[in-house]
Amino acid sequence: MKVLHLNSEKSWRGGEQQMANLAVELKQVGVKSIIGSKPNSKSIQFAKKNDFDYLELPFGGLNILAAISLRNYLLKNKIDLIHTHTANAHTVAVYANIFGANTPIIASKRTNFPIKSKFKFKHASVKKILCVSDMIKTTTLKACPELKNLHTVYSGIDSKRFDCPQKNLKDIYSIDENKVLVGNCSAITKEKDYFTFIDTAKLLNNIDQQKYHFIIIGSGALEDELKAYAKEMKNITFTGFLPNIHQLLKSLDVFLITSQEEGLGTSILDAMICEVPVVATTAGGMPEIAIHEQTALTSSIKNPQDLAKNVELIQGRDDLVKNAKEMVLNGFTREATAKKTLVHYENVIKS
Repeated sequence: MKVLHLNSEKSWRGGEQQMANLAVELKQVGVKSIIGSKPNSKSIQFAKKNDFDYLELPFGGLNILAAISLRNYLLKNKIDLIHTHTANAHTVAVYANIFGANTPIIASKRTNFPIKSKFKFKHASVKKILCVSDMIKTTTLKACPELKNLHTVYSGIDSKRFDCPQKNLKDIYSIDENKVLVGNCSAITKEKDYFTFIDTAKLLNNIDQQKYHFIIIGSGALEDELKAYAKEMKNITFTGFLPNIHQLLKSLDVFLITSQEEGLGTSILDAMICEVPVVATTAGGMPEIAIHEQTALTSSIKNPQDLAKNVELIQGRDDLVKNAKEMVLNGFTREATAKKTLVHYENVIKS
């Protein structure tokens, strides 16, 4: 089986990591994966580094040139199906088929952003839409009730990724070892709502300023604005993007994620496998993994008062930490995701 994975992003975030995890796992069972992305993108760099075949496509603008280039590639090469991992990639794949290719498409839907074009979801070449959470599946079905090919396939993580020599964030950034280190690691974007993170931190400081230190691991368009918002705080560290988070995450005492939009939230799964207690909002699909009083403590979005209370309450809740790790190992690994995805691949090819 040959699968062309299409991703139109130049950067590397959760969706790109999920595509990479899938390609690696499918390789173990004999599926040949080709990575299609922008020239010099992080996805193409991943393909080169890990000996995957790759296809460089000129995503951008109306994507017409990318669609024609893809059509030409599909007509010359025997590809069993296309798996699209971004909205633009999905558009390009559909138009490649309109322009003369005849390759079935499976589309991953990872975000809860409104559907701008029902046409590309309803096109005959789109055989299945794989949603990363039941929430995404439900909201997509509400927008397009005529769709009959929606399925939930949860994203999974590399559960062995963190089995490596660890480094301590407190040592690296000269943070008092006795402080409770509360942090998050994700891009600083609107949907992550780090401003509520700061509001929560300020409330915890009002309770006991000597108890906590806060750390934000990541970069993004709102970084300068966020730093200005937190300028009065003396106990917060902005690290920027760190490529070795797998060596650092275990040194957090509490993982606090305050997103207002989230497809699933695989960073939560990373924290859980590292046995870091999780406090999360109920945004998007997060309640499907951050289950209140079972695997985490949760609060409604933009509710710093309740989030601060939960940060206080989560400390010492070893039962939640144990339950969370077991949940990840039993159903949210990259092996589990690949196994479920492969079933859908085989069903499409057989049909």
